[in-house]
Amino acid sequence: MSIRLVRPFGTGGSDTYEISPASLEIEVEPGSAADEILMLASIQGDFAYRSGSARNQFLIEIGQYSDLDRIGEALTEIADLAREASPEGSPDPYAVRDLVRELQRRREEAIMETETGTIEDEIATGVYGDEFF
Repeated sequence: MSIRLVRPFGTGGSDTYEISPASLEIEVEPGSAADEILMLASIQGDFAYRSGSARNQFLIEIGQYSDLDRIGEALTEIADLAREASPEGSPDPYAVRDLVRELQRRREEAIMETETGTIEDEIATGVYGDEFF
């Protein structure tokens, strides 16, 4: 099994209040078991996934409000299945947990950057002017 970050979280423009989603790509054998795990987790975890170009490849879209714990649980379960099928080359649970922590950190940074940019834009356009308090 391999997991790689295809696209990190991004900040939107001045008219966008949400961050753009991050994308993970996973390749795993057996693909059918991973598909079932991702399908069930995506319902509760508020994320989208789709099959990639290969039969055993999946692309996971993680949004601002996606449940990263649910995604981590699904990836750990898939990694466990992959390790049973082929012990070499599969990430251990700690690597998956570290990936989820890194995604959480990056998402929080992107949210803060977007919020800061929005406030700066509002100040620059005079939204915060001479209000009386």
